[in-house]
Amino acid sequence: MPPKSSSGRGGRGRGRGRGGKASQQPRATASANGAEMDDIEILANKLWLGNKGVNWSDESVVDIMRTHIVGKQYARSSLQTLERLQYFELYLWANYISTDDTLVSDTHIMSILLMANEKYQQGVISSMWTAMEGLAFGRLFDRVVRMTTSILSTQMAVGLVDVLSARSVVAQFLIACFGSLETECVRTACMPLASLALWEHIDDTRVLVEAEFERMPQLRKFAKHLKKKRSANGDLLPALLRDFIAMLFSGDNSLGRLAYCTKFVELLVDLESQLATRRYVNLLLVDYQVLDLCQVSEWYRMGSDAEPVGRLAKRFRDMVGMLRGRVYFQVNDVSGLAMTEAEAKDRHYQRVAELQITAFKEFPRELEALALASVASLSDSAVLTEHLEALDDMGLRKLAALVGIRTRSLLPLTASGIVQEDGLYGREFVLGAFVERYRVRPTVADQVREISPYPSESLLFSKIITETDQFSKQQSSEIISYPVLAVPKLNLQFLTLHDYLARCFELYRLECAYDIRENIEDAVRRLQPTDAGGFEGWARMAMPMHSFNVVDVQKPRVGARAPSRVRADICIDLANYAESVKMEWDSEVRPRDVLILFGGQETRFVRGCEVECRLDINGKPIDEFSAIKPSGTLRNLRVLLDTHQYQVDLAADKDVYGSLNVVMRRRPQENNFKAVLETVRDLMTSSASLLPDWLASTFLGYGDPSAALVRGPESERVYFGDTFVSADHVREIFADEYPDIVFEDMVFGKPCVIEFPPSSEAGSLRVSSERAVDFGPMESIRRRENTVQFTAAQVAAIRAAAQPGLALVVGPPGTGKTDVAVQIISNLYHAHPRQTILLLTHSNQALNQLFEKIIALDIEPRHLLRLGHGEEDLDAEERYSKAGRVESYLDRRRELLALVQRLAEALDIPGDFGYTCDNARLFFIAHVRMRWEPYYRRITEMDIGDVVAGFPFTKFFDLGTPLFASADGGDLDLAAAIRVVEGCYRYIESIFDELSDIQPFELLRNNAERSNYLLTNQARIVAMTCTHAALKRSELIKLGFRYDTVVMEEAAQVLDIETFIPLTLQSAKGRGLKRLVMIGDHNQLPPVVKNSGLRAYANMEQSLFTRMVRLGVPYVELNRQARARPEIASLYRWRYRGLADLEPHVTVGEFASALNPGFASTFQFINLVGEESEPSRYFYQNLDEAEFVVAMYQYMRLLGYPADRIAILTTYNGQRALIRDVLDRRCKWLPYFGQPRAVATVDQYQGQQSDYVLLSLVRTRSVGHIRDLRRLTVALSRARLGLYVVGCRRVFETCFELRVAIQRLLANGDQLSLCPGERFSGQVDKDARKVEVVEGVEDMGQLVYKMIEEHLGTGDGTADGEAGDEDKSHSADSE
Repeated sequence: MPPKSSSGRGGRGRGRGRGGKASQQPRATASANGAEMDDIEILANKLWLGNKGVNWSDESVVDIMRTHIVGKQYARSSLQTLERLQYFELYLWANYISTDDTLVSDTHIMSILLMANEKYQQGVISSMWTAMEGLAFGRLFDRVVRMTTSILSTQMAVGLVDVLSARSVVAQFLIACFGSLETECVRTACMPLASLALWEHIDDTRVLVEAEFERMPQLRKFAKHLKKKRSANGDLLPALLRDFIAMLFSGDNSLGRLAYCTKFVELLVDLESQLATRRYVNLLLVDYQVLDLCQVSEWYRMGSDAEPVGRLAKRFRDMVGMLRGRVYFQVNDVSGLAMTEAEAKDRHYQRVAELQITAFKEFPRELEALALASVASLSDSAVLTEHLEALDDMGLRKLAALVGIRTRSLLPLTASGIVQEDGLYGREFVLGAFVERYRVRPTVADQVREISPYPSESLLFSKIITETDQFSKQQSSEIISYPVLAVPKLNLQFLTLHDYLARCFELYRLECAYDIRENIEDAVRRLQPTDAGGFEGWARMAMPMHSFNVVDVQKPRVGARAPSRVRADICIDLANYAESVKMEWDSEVRPRDVLILFGGQETRFVRGCEVECRLDINGKPIDEFSAIKPSGTLRNLRVLLDTHQYQVDLAADKDVYGSLNVVMRRRPQENNFKAVLETVRDLMTSSASLLPDWLASTFLGYGDPSAALVRGPESERVYFGDTFVSADHVREIFADEYPDIVFEDMVFGKPCVIEFPPSSEAGSLRVSSERAVDFGPMESIRRRENTVQFTAAQVAAIRAAAQPGLALVVGPPGTGKTDVAVQIISNLYHAHPRQTILLLTHSNQALNQLFEKIIALDIEPRHLLRLGHGEEDLDAEERYSKAGRVESYLDRRRELLALVQRLAEALDIPGDFGYTCDNARLFFIAHVRMRWEPYYRRITEMDIGDVVAGFPFTKFFDLGTPLFASADGGDLDLAAAIRVVEGCYRYIESIFDELSDIQPFELLRNNAERSNYLLTNQARIVAMTCTHAALKRSELIKLGFRYDTVVMEEAAQVLDIETFIPLTLQSAKGRGLKRLVMIGDHNQLPPVVKNSGLRAYANMEQSLFTRMVRLGVPYVELNRQARARPEIASLYRWRYRGLADLEPHVTVGEFASALNPGFASTFQFINLVGEESEPSRYFYQNLDEAEFVVAMYQYMRLLGYPADRIAILTTYNGQRALIRDVLDRRCKWLPYFGQPRAVATVDQYQGQQSDYVLLSLVRTRSVGHIRDLRRLTVALSRARLGLYVVGCRRVFETCFELRVAIQRLLANGDQLSLCPGERFSGQVDKDARKVEVVEGVEDMGQLVYKMIEEHLGTGDGTADGEAGDEDKSHSADSE
């Protein structure tokens, strides 16, 4: 018998859910723990929730600011609650746009900015821009500018918000705005702040400005024109800069002031990081000497040990360092052209030469030595300072003014010690400005050359890793401050390709270091090291080393200091480990894998290494492909250490390698960091052009977003192959746009080619067909044709991908992205016989699913190649790895040579012609062609009898049926007979053509050479994951791998840099990339970035696909879904442009019934007032919801629902673990229940689907990360036939971003409505249904308990409807 309470925790009272239909406006209801509503929720219900916008008054806004924001010391929890309860949308903004600006107080404006900043912190700022679109945002921005100007001039508080907090709020708001320039209203309002008008604020001598006008004469005209339309907003940035400089030297070293200054430097870095804003800002920063002033400030020189100010001062220094790199980056600020290393050096030499000329002209005696010195010597700050010391103060200032160095302070900073009483900078500061101006600056490539791709303890346990991990933690204080991280950001634009690579390199390095640190901490916790150097625990992924010895240090190469190679031997003992662990270490640790070495308890040192080979017991290398299994328990590995790090360790004279006693391996899918970092480093040091011209500007975010589409004004001829199934299909797709459709010869044929009229003209659509290769009666090689009737949007995507350039395809859930990708590849393969296609995906699973569909196409298997791990999981008869393809080629060789021998015998020619490919070639020339050509020359003069009798190869084609017979058994006419003999000869010719391709495999000496030849010369469709592309880039380039087209599936799930690397797998010489096709969905989950700071602050999770969409690159969006019932699809279709259902697919078969047996609705939100818990950080659980969804699963199984058609999803790993525990506890005792198809997080289940989904939302105190609409879209789109969501209505209903989906979910009420009397396999009578409402966990448990008793009472091990288990075809198809 089952436990008394199948719902768990029996005997203890449980909360009950609330019923009722969804109202138009949400109301905040009782909190999760059953206590009274907090003050903010009460206020929200009173003032704005439930259509109460008319209750607005400015006094209410002031009161909320006083009580709940300033009164609670800007507590993040208060701001989050206000933002979640739609304070901005329903109260602040709704009343701002409907009220005269003079009646809106500055406190109201400040409240709007606080909410905007909170949205920016949570990554949902885009929803706010949507609400603000139009003139209203411009009005708000102008008001912010006026308010800020007033703050700076009067130094007075903004209502209840003190001056310093107001500055921080405005700075953060400006950062959010300049990070969203793709939004038109934001761009229009913000760009005047960074316009050419800024140059009017540059020093009166205007030396710098005149120099720029000389370089770009058109700017002078533009500046004169701009004076006539001058905007007051252009004065804001200079005012902010002057205020910032004043704060640097105010003498008040409070934490709040330092936090604001750090935030302001972040704003400057952001402005310098985009060419659109940098163009005119950069010269202003140089003239205002912002960097020089920062460097002499007390905060910059403060030690890091003065906590907490010292820690923030360190961040301030780091941000100033980032700003310095931005200001002096190698790019032409005005033209936007990147400078090569040579051009950058020439520019530096020119600048120094101009200084020498000016010095000699004005101070021939004093500065004669400077004028005659070499440029290289003047790049030394000490030498330059020594030369300038020859001038007195007046002469030094004169020289500074002549070269454009400001000598008079913007502000009276006499207390700082750097400004004199007369307002002039002191001598030391001016000398420092000269040094800063004429310093030699290392290039970005120089800076990364010496960085080790392996993490060390200095990086893993550095403050920057800790700070990024704790980014979201904001402490409340009397003065608001926003977190700042000294890391680069990924936004829409990059200054140059080197800038892009440098940012990606730094972020990827930090993300990998964070992940490795997590792995090390987990390993140490499991190993339980002791003070004596031993270990009391064990870990699967980490193991104590039996021994570690450096065995080989080779001499440095010429010109290098580090050794050329450092080898070490590692020995581990597997004696005390289970067989499964031994197998993992034996099978998963392979050559070229990266291992992490560290010391046990204190983890003082961490080093990385690469496996070179395994060693046998005698210390000799074991071949990677050897079939010899290791014996004994000791395993020996030879590894390669990082040579530069080894040299540094020796110089430091530390016992690093003697203290390493643990070796750790990592999962293969997470262990590609070294290859990626080394690849990025190599790309940064490369002088070759990495991207084709048609893509380069768009990739960096400049110019016309549609420029990469490469479309000409002339007519467009597109090869569609077998895309269309009939002439009616063509008309259905194009009739609306092209009323006049002309079929060549009045017949539709395949392969289909369509000629479109020029876009500027109205004309006919001409449909023709290319004659397919006819192989006569050989059925085995006839074409396999497409049977999918593509929609208009799918055809548009196929058409876009057929053209050169960039093609983006957005595929909502269930719209057939994979089918479109497969058809694109098929068409390109047949349309361009000499081109190679590179197929990429993020995961092996998706790659295999795509590849399996490609195998079924009319594509010769010999042209297909699947690289990387995962090929063994392919559901295919043949092997498509390099080794498998080579083997297939050799097998095919034997088959073809046997056919050649049979042909020789059919021609009665004695000899062994099927011995080698070369023999076969000579046989073809001497015998086959010699017989065919005379016969074919006379064929037009023959009658039907002569054609049949004279055909020389009739005996070869004797397959048991007459060769020259029609389908009905009659005789052929002359034309048909000629077609037969031509087809037969083509077949014979194809045998020898294929043997010609195979001949090199016969000549090459070993499989390695054959594999490489296959890759570079034979394969025309090469498939791999993006990870494999990064791992093998250097090898592919050395082999001379070439490709013309890149097709990338799952493009929105791949990191920007991991998308870029596959575009560079071939050298710049020769043929280049002709087209890039990216297929994905930016409305679903982005790439996985574990570090919260890098994800939220640096925007590292942005994919290249998403960036292109944000930039406005035109894309095709698929718009017919065939996955889910229409009512379930309605839950997420609002996220897409015109997403409809594919008729009649969604109304027939299993979709025909509108009911789910046992449930009153096909989807429902079940309100469960439970309580979330957090046993460890981010490990959220909710026992009530876990018990409830498991009880629902039991209920469905008892009704006969097949287990493999049910998936239980949740939004957190902690809840997934809890659900699995509850499943074991509730279901294992009765084998009938079994296990659902999946118990997974929403993130893990992306790309998969299930017929029925039970979803647990977990959170009861805040919305959590389901607030990300991309995650919500994935969660709601996994179900095909039934979706049941369990969560706390109070929390999710009041979230602005989720409101549409939650309102639609609540259409069926918020209590679970069941029909327990029905069975899965039975007929459901809609009119006779008896609905029962379940009001909580206990009710559900009692219902299940009763059903279990009935089930067991039958004495049968199955429930009614178990026969439904045979239908398992819909459980987890990919998108």
